[in-house]
Amino acid sequence: MVLHEKGMDFETTEVDLANKSGEFLDASPTGKVPVIVVDGDSLYESNVVNQYLDEVTKEPELLPEDARERAYARIWMSLADENFFPAVFGASVGRERGFSEERISNSFEKLERILSSLEEQLDGREYLTGEFSLADVAHAGNFVRLRELEEKGDVSLGKYPNVAAWMGRIEARHSYLAAA
Repeated sequence: MVLHEKGMDFETTEVDLANKSGEFLDASPTGKVPVIVVDGDSLYESNVVNQYLDEVTKEPELLPEDARERAYARIWMSLADENFFPAVFGASVGRERGFSEERISNSFEKLERILSSLEEQLDGREYLTGEFSLADVAHAGNFVRLRELEEKGDVSLGKYPNVAAWMGRIEARHSYLAAA
């Protein structure tokens, strides 16, 4: 999404995560995506890559100018990685991955708490920090699985109208559509 928001030229390479090549593992020591290679150097971890891209290409800026608001954006980015993604992942693919029922149940409970927190944060705001930012991008990667949970009736986004509207705004962005 960030590459598209910035209008940057880039080349993508599909990676078979079930059968990771040596070349990929050389570029991504953690074996995760995304990873970008810039002048032979690998940068990885989603939020780190996104912040790098925001710093090297100024327009449009995707972190708030105000230092405190920028810190809040980074908090939301961290929460997306540490809480939102694991909860959505556990709830959506836990059974097929062989997670215990307790772990799956905990994922659903955690997801409900996170959605409530997002609902409160988004009250009166279009985006997590007011303007579209990397905080929103950090959460967007989980929207497909969250929508699948909703379609199966496992999660009701109707209980979270601010979250549902926020997701819709992000899903309508050219960068989200281009990255899908």
